[in-house]
Amino acid sequence: MAVVAYINFKGNCREAVAFYADVFDTEPAKIMTYGEQNHGFPLPEAAKDLVMHAELHIMGSPVMFSDVLDNTQLTPGNTISLTVTSNDKERCKLHFTS
Repeated sequence: MAVVAYINFKGNCREAVAFYADVFDTEPAKIMTYGEQNHGFPLPEAAKDLVMHAELHIMGSPVMFSDVLDNTQLTPGNTISLTVTSNDKERCKLHFTS
């Protein structure tokens, strides 16, 4: 099992990714913007350059980043999600279901 962090930002994700890449001396992230994707719903012009997804590998672990859209509430201190990944379905059921 692996735990992956996903960090959300409110419009400054690109700067944060560059900062973390510099601090941890990683390869620059490939950045996918909302405007590059076809979501099937209208996207405000201001949102097209926001980061939909970026990923850095920090000390062997992936850390993912994105900007939230304007209509999404973002509470400081609650901007990180942890995702558990595994190929062992039974182990996940044992640990993550009630």
